[in-house]
Amino acid sequence: MKIHPDQLEGVRPDSAPQANRVKPPSTAFGDLLSQEVAKSDTEAPKSSATLPPPGGLGTLSALMGVSSVESVAPAPKAEKAIMEKVENLLDKWDQYAQNLQSASGAVNLKEAYGVLQDIDGTVQQLKGENPDLAQKHPALQGMVSELEVMAGTERIKFNRGDYLS
Repeated sequence: MKIHPDQLEGVRPDSAPQANRVKPPSTAFGDLLSQEVAKSDTEAPKSSATLPPPGGLGTLSALMGVSSVESVAPAPKAEKAIMEKVENLLDKWDQYAQNLQSASGAVNLKEAYGVLQDIDGTVQQLKGENPDLAQKHPALQGMVSELEVMAGTERIKFNRGDYLS
């Protein structure tokens, strides 16, 4: 038995044409968009985002959440000592990068590896002297952890021979 399309028309429960079966949406996308734009224009901005202080990643005040506009209370001696050590570590990383860039011979690679060992030792000393750094200064703890990971990664690269010409 073959079924023909003209025979189906009589069997359908709804005699409405196919095009009329789908209800058109009550509002179009453009109307919804216009309503949302109108809402956002009438509402005042609730909070304005502040820009980070200038200085980039090397600025420790940015890591501590201190703005250059705010008045800053003097930091405790222990905190200053930690920040100075972290700044020295960042300076050593710059020195390490310069040694690698000018690595024309084995002498510069030996110097770079010496700087890398010094960085690793300083990070371990910093972690040993301040076991509660995560509770007191979580931003500094994160930075120290990243410096430790970077030192470990560079040590692996050296041992693997990535910097040999």
